[in-house]
Amino acid sequence: MGLNRADVVTAALAVLDEVGVEGLTLRRIADRLEVKAPALYWHVASKGDLIDEMATELMRRALPVGPPAADWRAELLDGARRLRSVLRAHTDGARVFSGSKFTDVDVVRARERPLRVLVDAGFAVRDAALAMSTLRDLVVGFVIEEQEVFGPDGAPLPGYDPDARAAAVGAQEYPLAAQAGPTAWGPPDERFDDAVRFLLDGLAARLPG
Repeated sequence: MGLNRADVVTAALAVLDEVGVEGLTLRRIADRLEVKAPALYWHVASKGDLIDEMATELMRRALPVGPPAADWRAELLDGARRLRSVLRAHTDGARVFSGSKFTDVDVVRARERPLRVLVDAGFAVRDAALAMSTLRDLVVGFVIEEQEVFGPDGAPLPGYDPDARAAAVGAQEYPLAAQAGPTAWGPPDERFDDAVRFLLDGLAARLPG
């Protein structure tokens, strides 16, 4: 069976995990597939085209399964958690996703589900659309920072330990800045859910009546 675009994307994600987005090249992907680099141009025109395909595949993996949640908050929190999980599963996953164009219209059509949940809950279409794009931006930005600050084991990388940062700030002279450290650089799972709930609380204020 011949090489197809899905094979190229799968190989590209594997190479991404090994070398990150800066080291991602068509030659490295071709080597992994044991083909000559020109063979890839039948499937992707450039590295930019490839990254769009990779981002689309990541979004496919983040799409919901099963029926929507009865509560709009639960639906959006679940969607945010799924996207975060998919992005952080790959080295530089959020950087690949950021600014990319989806190449599969079905991925775009999948937005109908959360938008419908929000509109049925009473939100205006514009507020629902803003909520979805803002939530996406929160997830992508959070994961970019998360992958820079925390190692694969979830421990802070050198220079980001909350206690060390508090000591460097000077807890006596700057108590609030020192106390804020564990919130800013503490366990990401807890911070992520809190950040999403902050957004959802603000969104709830836009409900009429």
